[in-house]
Amino acid sequence: MIDQDIISWSRVVDAIVRGETLVRPSVKLGHTPPLLRRYGLAPVELIMSAAKIAKVRRDHPEISLDIWHSLPALLADPLAIVPSSRRDGSLVVVLVVADRDGSPVVVPIACGHDGGPNAVLSVYGKEAGFEWLWQQIRYARRDGFNVYEKKGSADSLPQPGSAEAIPWSPDLIPVDRSTEPNRDILSLRKDSTKN
Repeated sequence: MIDQDIISWSRVVDAIVRGETLVRPSVKLGHTPPLLRRYGLAPVELIMSAAKIAKVRRDHPEISLDIWHSLPALLADPLAIVPSSRRDGSLVVVLVVADRDGSPVVVPIACGHDGGPNAVLSVYGKEAGFEWLWQQIRYARRDGFNVYEKKGSADSLPQPGSAEAIPWSPDLIPVDRSTEPNRDILSLRKDSTKN
């Protein structure tokens, strides 16, 4: 059975893309996934403002609609989670997918305060890529913060060409199955051909 929150999320994203005005100012992605709660987010709803969705879609066309449709599922099983460099309780989640330019997709999330929801602030491709990610992991560890790296990811800076691209994954098909996924699924490992 498909989660109703994911279906609702996909429909709202489609409506925003079509330019429709929403009655509610924010859109629910569902309850904050357990892994994100384990790394510091409050156990409340996860939202994104409708205006922010529209702005980010315009500002970051490198993020396919397919990734937008799958965002709630992708946030539940990320590649990495690091604390924001602002050190204010916010997290930066790196998804297991690449944008159209091959850069990892990054999702900063503000922690809910006083019982309010956690809020997705943006969705974009990080041009600095994995070097940026491993630098953030090193800084967080140095400062005593917990970080998450998906099992099997390298513990050091990956060598050039170490991001594998898998062109299709059946568990990440858009909810309405209207299109085949057009994204790369990333995993990090050291390139076995390099010394």
